[in-house]
Amino acid sequence: MNNYSIIMLGSSGSGKTVFLSSLYKRLSTQSELGFFLQVDTAEKRKRLNNIYTQVAADEKWPAGTRYSEVSEWTFTCRVQNPNDLSIYDACSFTYLDYAGGRITEEADEEDESSEFNDKFKTADALLGLLDGQKLCSLMKNEKIGKVWAIKDLSNMIQEMQKMEGLKKPVHFVISKWDIVEQSYSLGQIRDRLLEIDEFKNLIKLRNQAKSTVRLIPVSAVGKGFAIAQSDGGMKKTGELPKPFQVEVPLACILPDMIKQQIEEILKKREADQAKNIEVKPDIDFFDWLGQLFAGGLKTVQDLLPRKYRFADDVLKTLIDWAETPAIQKVAFAARRTEELRKEQAESLIKVANEESALAHSVNCFVSIQNQLSYRFPASELTI
Repeated sequence: MNNYSIIMLGSSGSGKTVFLSSLYKRLSTQSELGFFLQVDTAEKRKRLNNIYTQVAADEKWPAGTRYSEVSEWTFTCRVQNPNDLSIYDACSFTYLDYAGGRITEEADEEDESSEFNDKFKTADALLGLLDGQKLCSLMKNEKIGKVWAIKDLSNMIQEMQKMEGLKKPVHFVISKWDIVEQSYSLGQIRDRLLEIDEFKNLIKLRNQAKSTVRLIPVSAVGKGFAIAQSDGGMKKTGELPKPFQVEVPLACILPDMIKQQIEEILKKREADQAKNIEVKPDIDFFDWLGQLFAGGLKTVQDLLPRKYRFADDVLKTLIDWAETPAIQKVAFAARRTEELRKEQAESLIKVANEESALAHSVNCFVSIQNQLSYRFPASELTI
């Protein structure tokens, strides 16, 4: 079973711990999303449930990750066949949650060069949490927002640069979207972030390298659960939490990673042939692959790292989505919504082993990513 690792970065108070507990709560049982998650140990399952219970029922918010702590959470994506209720593993995702203090606090040189840096080299994707409340302050031109942008965001992006050249997807996740959306659209937030040189430069470099960057709004608690306070805190209202889009960052990982791998293959082929390679508008993408590579899709499969070698139909689904230009994805998403739901329902009843469970999970991931593009056209960052 393939495992994919994700580095989670975010300043103290951005909501990483709450996000993970909400992610597990949302996906701990199979729902309309078509899959569910199982955490790697009973101890971690209890811890996540306890954190979520504290979020939902206690007055205080859970404590953040301590500076010395590197929390590692492995979630296995599983699928249950609705006919015989058999359960099959599809793949797993390991989230490495680094304490916010590692982003903003001073540390000695030895600490900076050890495990923290090593994990960057082997990660499959990078997830940066942006504190939605601090973003609101930035939009209002308040001091707390300016300090966040100058200190926290700047330090986070400098850490992210360690992945430059490694061509891994980067997702910026806006936490506390329930607070943000009361006053601002995702497009307004995007435009303000692009006014920050460090942020704009990161996006520009990754765009040039054809490496996907996303801006994903989420809320671990949903609308009406908490109210922002003038001192920067969040006061709970007594309502039950209703997580919003917490599954989206996970669902975007595989489609974005396979796009990056395909881009790397094409870039190498382009260099070998010493000419630009373009997909002609009057030719099917897979016919074009067949012309470009002897053996077509099979050759592409052989060139991919082992952990990205999915079944042909799975790879076709991922490439079909990945190769849709960003400017066309809203219309593409609107057209494909019902089609993807049908494909998802059909693949679910066919689940009988790990390979078919992975195929179904990919259908689920693409469907979720499809909805993100439809609801939030500004989510794919391009300059």
